[in-house]
Amino acid sequence: MFLHPKNLLLICIVALLLANCTKKDDGKVKITFRLNKAKGMGAALVTYNMLSLDTLLLGKSTLDSNGYGIIETTIEKPMFGHISVQDKFIPLYLKAGDEIILDADTSKTGDGVKLSGDESAVNGFLRNSQKIARKYYDYKGKAIWQNEPADFALSLKLYQNELNKELEKLKKEEGVAAEELDLMKKKVGMMLYAFQQHYANNHYSYDLDNPTIPSDLKKVVTTLPADSALFDMNMYEYGEILSGYLISGIHTPLGKVTDKMNQDSLDGLWLEASDDLIQKMTMDPFLKRHFRAANINYWVRMEGLSPEIAKLREDFYKAPVLPVYRKTLDQSFAKWEALGQGKLAPDFDGKTPDGKTISLSSLKGKLVYIDVWATWCGPCREEFPESKKLVKEFEGNDEVVFLYVSLDENVDAWKKMLKDGTVPPGSHINQQSNSPGSLWTAYMLWGIPRYIMVNKDGTMLKAHAPRPSSGTVASEIRAYLKES
Repeated sequence: MFLHPKNLLLICIVALLLANCTKKDDGKVKITFRLNKAKGMGAALVTYNMLSLDTLLLGKSTLDSNGYGIIETTIEKPMFGHISVQDKFIPLYLKAGDEIILDADTSKTGDGVKLSGDESAVNGFLRNSQKIARKYYDYKGKAIWQNEPADFALSLKLYQNELNKELEKLKKEEGVAAEELDLMKKKVGMMLYAFQQHYANNHYSYDLDNPTIPSDLKKVVTTLPADSALFDMNMYEYGEILSGYLISGIHTPLGKVTDKMNQDSLDGLWLEASDDLIQKMTMDPFLKRHFRAANINYWVRMEGLSPEIAKLREDFYKAPVLPVYRKTLDQSFAKWEALGQGKLAPDFDGKTPDGKTISLSSLKGKLVYIDVWATWCGPCREEFPESKKLVKEFEGNDEVVFLYVSLDENVDAWKKMLKDGTVPPGSHINQQSNSPGSLWTAYMLWGIPRYIMVNKDGTMLKAHAPRPSSGTVASEIRAYLKES
């Protein structure tokens, strides 16, 4: 068939236009920054780990002298995330092939950044919803959980009304697919659920059995939504809901059963008891698998490695496991494996009351029992009478050092307490928890008191050593000295 050159040219033009108008679906996402007030600043695109709620970096860029930059990344599925640039956190919904542009917004009503490109209507909805949420989480000049139930109920109604108005606006936007509108409705539902859960957990101290909780609020926060699709899309609010329920719906009820027991006798048993409780609960299989993974991850982060937690992870892995669970658990375990028995203990140092420096490495050749504390920490001070007995028991033994590490920012308060006889004798240093190479970071502390035991050769014995009041510290020290 012969085509006239004019017709051939027309066909080529149409084909080119179609190619340009057809959204690429190669998994790539492109974010373009044109922000002249953000010259030289860093920008990052992140999503969320739905087990740990940590952010996951998808891409980053440093904006040039004109405020121009590009982030390109590949995603395998639609997902939620956000852009961090300047002091702004801009929520996004992303799909493969999206190209999104951030321009400077000079309008009086804007916040300095204007979004355009793919998903602009949906992402505009997300930004407006974020602004509304900020308003109601700080209601009447208070954090929302500080309000009385009547004020909270009013704030919830107003919050819901504003979010629903945004949904109505989104319905009228052109190009918003039905499935995207449905997803944003679910997003609003999770935002409202998270709002109520946040209030219930914080106002009632995570006790969902508190008889003063309004019945309608209790019904909501004890009826957990099961939606694996929202989980797969990394919807942060849904991950937040699951994380909150692990504490209020699982750990708190278990704590009521064990709160009269000796806490040291529960070492190693909390994990098994909570896992057993989860497996006996009546809930969606997806939720049950999630809470088993979340529970293991919680305890390894809090308490470190133990034979019990290693065995439980092995048991959990016997059934098919979502990649996010396996990857997160393996990463959490790997961090603690670096502090396992026989591994080189991370070095740290601090200043004595007279300004001298003592480092852990300078104590090599002695077994070191480390007590991390602060003057404002009641549970730390409650251990001091037993600590004094422990120090007395090894008095004159130059193979053992009791190293007390204060995290006090108020150094004068620390020095004052050292002089009043409250604190046991031993080697005392002060270290700021946010200082480079801090013990807090190196030993993955999440709270104090914390006790650590290091062998004479500078290797780890226990990243979570027993507390002085346990009655086992002296015998363990003698056993380690005998072995060495």
